[in-house]
Amino acid sequence: MLTIVGTGAVFFTMIFAEKQGWLDKKKAETIINIGMMGGICAALLYFVHMLSTMF
Repeated sequence: MLTIVGTGAVFFTMIFAEKQGWLDKKKAETIINIGMMGGICAALLYFVHMLSTMF
């Protein structure tokens, strides 16, 4: 639950920064893509770790 709230706060902060002109659209897209790829990789590594400890 805390992860979902934290991720939402990051995205809303990025939207606010982009609207204020502190962050351009290309940088925001790059940050979002890196974050999503990192999250997917972490979830897959955690899944593989859990499978290896079960069997």
